[in-house]
Amino acid sequence: MRKRRLQQLVPGAALLSAALWCQPAAHAGADALYMRDAVPALSPREAGARYGQALGALEICYGSRLTAAGDALRSRFSGADNEVFKAQAAKIFSAWHTVKNCANASDPNQCKIIMDKSCAAAEAEIGSHGTVMPGLVEFATR
Repeated sequence: MRKRRLQQLVPGAALLSAALWCQPAAHAGADALYMRDAVPALSPREAGARYGQALGALEICYGSRLTAAGDALRSRFSGADNEVFKAQAAKIFSAWHTVKNCANASDPNQCKIIMDKSCAAAEAEIGSHGTVMPGLVEFATR
């Protein structure tokens, strides 16, 4: 029941789901050559979703910053693909913005839990050792 309620509070909960904690790399920066080769394998929709996730993480997650690879992702697509990319990025960023503005008078801790789990998921997926698109965002060590 609680998980269902959390999903109702957060649109796009699939991207904002809980994930296992990943330790960030000791070195700063992302491997831009890896990103150059990895990005074309993703559809504009998936790349846009990950870019939106990165922008959302910058809004919520303490000590996060966009890497050069994350910044370069914006210019990877053109024409109709760019429109798909931007639309998906805006949709996912909007979900993160909803999380940031979370207000639940009956249980305010629920908002903090959602934010923490969203940041952990972002770090696991797009952080230095991410499982989906590593190196888009750098997270501060805790």
